[in-house]
Amino acid sequence: MKRCCIRASTENVLQYQHQSMGSANDMLESAKEIFREQNRSAKQTTMKALLNTKMAEGSSVRDHVLKMMSLLNELEVLGAVIDKESQVEMVLQTLPDSFQQFRLNYNMNKMDLSLAKLLNELQAT
Repeated sequence: MKRCCIRASTENVLQYQHQSMGSANDMLESAKEIFREQNRSAKQTTMKALLNTKMAEGSSVRDHVLKMMSLLNELEVLGAVIDKESQVEMVLQTLPDSFQQFRLNYNMNKMDLSLAKLLNELQAT
């Protein structure tokens, strides 16, 4: 019954690949392997986008931080584990030189900000 339910709920290509498998566990393991590879590729693409993102001088800090938050959230959904402090540091490193004083104050005052609070502070700056 499990095998039939799995086959019925999958795409035709996956149904064909799984038709010769004897158990539901074999089918699930095969599907996990297929999606693990897709997940790895998606994670690499998102990480590349995150690492290559730089805010252009004079552009909207709000839009930039929201874009960074979106990429970080996507990585989290894909299974990447990046602690909150590192996320804030990553965002700070993508800011243009005009935010140098903000970064200096952040470090000197040992500020502990969430990404949402960081966004508010940067907008106020």
